[in-house]
Amino acid sequence: MSSYSGIDHVCEEANGEDDISDDGSQAGEKKRRLNMEQVKTLEKNFELGNKLEPERKMQLARALGLQPRQIAIWFQNRRARWKTKQLEKDYDLLKRQYELIKAENDALQAHNKKLQAEIMALKGREASECINLNKETEGCSSNRSENSSDVKLDNDRPPPATISRPARTLFPTGLFQAASSNSSHDDHHQPPQMVKE
Repeated sequence: MSSYSGIDHVCEEANGEDDISDDGSQAGEKKRRLNMEQVKTLEKNFELGNKLEPERKMQLARALGLQPRQIAIWFQNRRARWKTKQLEKDYDLLKRQYELIKAENDALQAHNKKLQAEIMALKGREASECINLNKETEGCSSNRSENSSDVKLDNDRPPPATISRPARTLFPTGLFQAASSNSSHDDHHQPPQMVKE
């Protein structure tokens, strides 16, 4: 016996089952195609709701002169086509969004490169200006060291706050004398406070 015997066995089992095909017609019967009116009616019903309840399926089958199984299969196939179309629409939308974002990203990348080139050009200009200053003023580093020694010399000077200035009393003399005469005549008067400007 050849290796195809398993296939023969499967065919025999399939023939042993009841002779009704998926569309509800008897085996050997030619499949009936739906006419335009039936398709229009089914499409309208599909727009109302793509799920098919048993009662609605029976009503449609009676109204269109079809088997309930044909109605169920038509709805199942129509849902599959609808999902495929939705996926295609979603894919097209996402593709357009991706292309817009990619174009925006490419523009930002190009702008970023341009800005980086400008920064490098400015850095190069600064370096050449420093070299030009070296020739005119005996070098940037010698100027820096002279400036730093000037700073050190400035640090050796006393801070401006320690320079003596005439002091002022916190209260003008007349107010202080009036306040001291009004107080008790203790010998524990505190001297007036001095404020430096």
